Amino acid sequence: METMSFFTNIHKTLNYFRRNGAAETFYAAAERLAEKAADRSYTYVPPEQEVLRSQRAIWECLNQGATPEEVFGPEFAGRVMPRISILVPAYETEESYLRALLDSVTAQSYGSWELILADASMSDSVRRVASEYEDARIHYHRLSANGGISRNTNAAAVFAQGDYIALLDHDDFLTPDALFEAAMGILKTDCEILYSDEDKCDESGERYFERNRKPDFNYDYFLCNNYICHLLVMKRGLFLALRLRSEYDGAQDYDLLLRAPHTNVCHVAKVLYHWRTHAGSTAGDPCGKDYAAEAGRAALADYFRSAGIRALVRHSRHRGFYDVSYEPDIFAARTDVGIVGGKVVNRRRRIVGGMFDSDGRVMFEGMHEKWSGPMHRADTRQNAAAVDVRCMRIRPELQGLYREVFGSDYDAHIMDDGRDYRRESIEFCRRAAALGYVTVWEPSMVTRLEK
Repeated sequence: METMSFFTNIHKTLNYFRRNGAAETFYAAAERLAEKAADRSYTYVPPEQEVLRSQRAIWECLNQGATPEEVFGPEFAGRVMPRISILVPAYETEESYLRALLDSVTAQSYGSWELILADASMSDSVRRVASEYEDARIHYHRLSANGGISRNTNAAAVFAQGDYIALLDHDDFLTPDALFEAAMGILKTDCEILYSDEDKCDESGERYFERNRKPDFNYDYFLCNNYICHLLVMKRGLFLALRLRSEYDGAQDYDLLLRAPHTNVCHVAKVLYHWRTHAGSTAGDPCGKDYAAEAGRAALADYFRSAGIRALVRHSRHRGFYDVSYEPDIFAARTDVGIVGGKVVNRRRRIVGGMFDSDGRVMFEGMHEKWSGPMHRADTRQNAAAVDVRCMRIRPELQGLYREVFGSDYDAHIMDDGRDYRRESIEFCRRAAALGYVTVWEPSMVTRLEK
């Protein structure tokens, strides 16, 4: 595994150098080394047995006829605990991986699930392993041909009877509380789409790394990469209405989510999914990532065409991420965008201003401007609670509000060190949001301070 990782990293570095040049590769390599050092401290900590016992007791109580209102309180009146259909398209799956997957599902603390195995293998291995599990909730179906990931998953969905569908790759596995946490998220929000945080594990499934701490649904960040990924849960009716499209195999879930409504999305900020890295997986194969990245770019371009938005989609310097250029600009193409802001950096090229979080803190403060941050968020366009007036563009309709908040015309380009940039910037963006406009952080915009 270590040898494979070494050569994979060499391959990634050479590809990055060809795409972005020596200077960019230097900063990316330096940041990657720092990330690896920090990542060594991460390990997945499963829920304590007492927590899992409590979750199982809640499930048993509900399964015996108690209502969510009786168990959780009056705010859950009329709600029903969902049944979740887990779709697993299988093809010549390594037996140890399949057993780990099945073990992780049968060990769930939430019991209202079914697992649909759609097997396109030529061998009998998947059927034989599945037959070892005497659980009526596991349904094995042999497919007549291997149609690829999208067609095979769609074939599995035909057999699903649950309220929601969850997608699980045949070489990955779930945390023991995954379905309980998903069910509670559905119960609380009645969402159409739910996703969770995830991490990666090595080939043996024993070492965990690269936890992906995802933001709540962020439309513009999503238009730059499919950060939602795993675990993905969707209402069965919505999935069946959209289905996966085989022309986007490799990024079929991104294409699915791009075509879905984005008005009722729930994020569970816990690791519920372990993504296994090995020679044959997308997580471990750089060539597979190139294939998936191009499929994602094509899916995103198709989304803009279908939405009637004039935009050009290119690969960014980060594989699997995209740069979107709106024609003629973002304000003309997107009537929802009111404010665009960028980075404010000092003479040492460190970020000192730019994007503020909901608590008014400067995101990525102190980071070198060339570093991209966790999941490249410091280098990727995204929606923001607020941006810094010192590096800001606004649509014409907001010039009056700008004058009201800042006490000067927009053309003045405020750079007075005596001003309370943070308070006024946040107030301006908050009031623009109240008018229905979103704020977008654009890291390619940079204001350089003299000190």
